Amino acid sequence: MPEIELIVQSILPSDEPQGRYHINIFPDSTVETLLRELCRRADVPLKHEYCLRSKGHDQLQRTAILSQIGVQDGAFLHWTFENVAVKTPCRCNTFCFLALISFIIGIVGLAAICVLKFKTSTETDYAIVFDAGSTHTAMFIYKWEGSKFNGTAVAVQHGTKCTAEGSGIANFANTPDKAGQSLIKCLTEAKKTIPKDKHSSTPIYLGATAGMRLLNATNPIACEMILGSVCDAFSNFSFKFICETSVKIISGTEEGTSSWITSNYVANAFRVDRPDVKDYLAPTTVPSIGAMDLGGASTQITFVPRDRSTEPEFIKDVKLFGKKYGVYTHSYLCYGVAEVTKRILASLIKPDSPIYTIEHPCLPKDYNKTMTDTELFASPCVTGQAGLETFGHSITLPVQNDQNYTFIGQSNSTECEHLIRVSLFNTSVCHHSRCSFNGVYQPEISGPFYAFSSFYYITNFLNLSSSTKSSFPHADLVSAKNKICNSSWEQLLNLPVTPQEHENLMWYCLQSTYINLLLFEGYNFSEAKWPDINFVEKISSTEVGWSLGYILNESLTYPVDEPEVLIYTVTFALLTVLFCLFLIVSIALALQGRRMHNSKDIKYRKMSTYGAI
Repeated sequence: MPEIELIVQSILPSDEPQGRYHINIFPDSTVETLLRELCRRADVPLKHEYCLRSKGHDQLQRTAILSQIGVQDGAFLHWTFENVAVKTPCRCNTFCFLALISFIIGIVGLAAICVLKFKTSTETDYAIVFDAGSTHTAMFIYKWEGSKFNGTAVAVQHGTKCTAEGSGIANFANTPDKAGQSLIKCLTEAKKTIPKDKHSSTPIYLGATAGMRLLNATNPIACEMILGSVCDAFSNFSFKFICETSVKIISGTEEGTSSWITSNYVANAFRVDRPDVKDYLAPTTVPSIGAMDLGGASTQITFVPRDRSTEPEFIKDVKLFGKKYGVYTHSYLCYGVAEVTKRILASLIKPDSPIYTIEHPCLPKDYNKTMTDTELFASPCVTGQAGLETFGHSITLPVQNDQNYTFIGQSNSTECEHLIRVSLFNTSVCHHSRCSFNGVYQPEISGPFYAFSSFYYITNFLNLSSSTKSSFPHADLVSAKNKICNSSWEQLLNLPVTPQEHENLMWYCLQSTYINLLLFEGYNFSEAKWPDINFVEKISSTEVGWSLGYILNESLTYPVDEPEVLIYTVTFALLTVLFCLFLIVSIALALQGRRMHNSKDIKYRKMSTYGAI
């Protein structure tokens, strides 16, 4: 076997042999043999620190055979120390670099197309509802994604309600132009809250309830002028409305069914995912929730009867989220707390009596209330057609007009209850299979109920209901109302109350006694069924009332805004394959780069004869 010539360049420190050496050696020699020959030529002893490195600065094992490690004729080697740091070429060769680039392209590409595929671009729609009640007007803003769910908007309350200036719009009968002006503050608030580019597409509604129903029965011209004033106010803003359909008096049936829709929506009886609920909201364990609303001029009860033999003429079909419900609802005009209070006061006056100082068992002892005959008898629920139709008779006007009447409080809970029962609830007449009171048909109540508005406000004052407590035993209500009814005015004044409760302080006995009789004897919530009543104000930050249900029902007529598709399925599939190929290529390139790195990485291992000459 012929010898080969190797070129060895010393890169030892300056006090060690220097220069370039041409060594002739057999290819089957070891690296150690080459080192010995090199030291002989340089006339120095072999040191254990000496080593040889390839041109690529990889250290050569002393036991390795030259021909087996690729050292051929003309090879260039370096003579150096083992512990000397040398500059080595970057291990991240071309293959590693290309692998990194391919990996980045694959990962970023897959992430981008997944975002485009699963993030749809949806439009957010808004609506404004004014709840024009008998005592006040409140504005609510709702929003939802335009795509809807089974044809119905999945709406949520946007922000907090805005209370309009003044009292209910029905009280503007003598100054109807001021009705619209009272809404300006809330309209301005809506203008700020809703994005400007959505103003022209945002429908706005005003639904007037029992207060305006009563005014329309006695003074339709004033009623029309009030609604016209509201339309004028709306026209000064860029929201979407048609006066004839957007501003109107809603019926008691509409009010009842809309409240029922709201109650079941916030209870998740419709089984829809609401965006305003962060945690999972479990569907109610019953098919539906009943709704009981108590306002100033009327009260409504609405529920789905369990008995399929319910008289069909009293059932209203409601379709929402792709499902139809048969709902019973009835609105009792004149049975709101304000009208009941007037009716009870007027019932104490004897039309042919000259006595103008009258004892009132429901008012607190040591409290006197003086009222004019106009305040007492002007209401249609007292002397008008509404009272005649509701109670079966109207109260006769006194012989002498323009009189003041003073009511003297007695703090007598027993007499108060008797007065309200005989004045308001006639249970002796029923021409149907079953009735509530005044001959009104009502199926047997079933399932849980939400009782809201004044039902909640009164029981909240009695410390029976709150934002964290909605139900309580019937005996607790009886005990609490008796305590209030037997308290003197001085005792009531010592109670810690809010300013709004203070204004109503003298009437809480009458009102708590009234709701007890209405629920227990009127609607027939027996002791066994009483626990089914939940006295609520808000559920998941949403006010319980008719306005949200009204919007959900109206949304059936709104056009569907289909979400914009950002990437189609075929394109998504093709790009997924492409970017996966980039990842596969990056893995292959990385493996190839690793193999090349290992082929150069020849490790040094000491021989047993290390250091011997």
